[in-house]
Amino acid sequence: MSRHLRDIGARPPAGKFALVFQGGAGWHLSTDLEVPENVSPPLLPPNSPELHPIETLFSVLKHRRFANRVFESAEHVRQAVKEVWSGFVPNTKEIMRNTTREWAVR
Repeated sequence: MSRHLRDIGARPPAGKFALVFQGGAGWHLSTDLEVPENVSPPLLPPNSPELHPIETLFSVLKHRRFANRVFESAEHVRQAVKEVWSGFVPNTKEIMRNTTREWAVR
């Protein structure tokens, strides 16, 4: 996560800042997290999926391919994730349908 924030911090022009909204994952809350001076990582309130659209997307993917399923190994899980994600990413209309919030559209 520190590297991710460092990469984001390298992008804004001098004098500009980046906001990186974060959920409550352990790596977002780590005391070892290195946050660049030009990055502000405010935390989203707990239990607020409407503010965190990726959670909706994860839920769709989980229920589509992973619910009520037992995998033989961690490698089988990795392979299933690759297959689901690879098939989902090119479908921008479905991603938009699952992550866009009407109240957030101008």
